[in-house]
Amino acid sequence: MKKIIVGLALLGPLLAAHADADMNRQSYCSSYGSMFMTIAAWRDAGATPERTLGLLSGVKGVPQKIKEESVQAMYNDKSLANVRGPKLGEQKHKECLAAKWNW
Repeated sequence: MKKIIVGLALLGPLLAAHADADMNRQSYCSSYGSMFMTIAAWRDAGATPERTLGLLSGVKGVPQKIKEESVQAMYNDKSLANVRGPKLGEQKHKECLAAKWNW
């Protein structure tokens, strides 16, 4: 009985840590998807890639390198030339969640 109690006591923090990691992933992927919608909107409004990258400083939690790569993709990848709006954000959010993570 004592082993069961100790095991359950040790399992609690592990489950809490996993829940925190999952929430962090959800939050990150939400920001990631929104960032792509924003890049597309600024691209479509005529902002330069440099200006768009500067405007992304308000996106918290996404590393600068990812921001740079995302801007380059949205401006230079011909397959993304006509992609925009909530469907783009949702697609990128889902791709982010499906990606393999090393937490």
